[in-house]
Amino acid sequence: MTIKEVEEQLGLSRATIRFYEREKLLAPQRGGNTYREYSEEDVAVLKKIVVLRKLGFSVAEIKDFLEEKVPLQELLEKN
Repeated sequence: MTIKEVEEQLGLSRATIRFYEREKLLAPQRGGNTYREYSEEDVAVLKKIVVLRKLGFSVAEIKDFLEEKVPLQELLEKN
């Protein structure tokens, strides 16, 4: 899936998606043409990020959750 398709599906801007990549919250594969290729797993991760951001969690907190350093229950109890 291209970044444009992800933008349309999730309603996120290209800049936001790339920001999350720079923050190492996801790492899409690169095709032979060096374009990003987003998998269904990447889209699922972005959906989690969107929900957690709407709940007020920081990028650092989300990263800890995605890297399984902090369970969701503990994250929710902190907030």
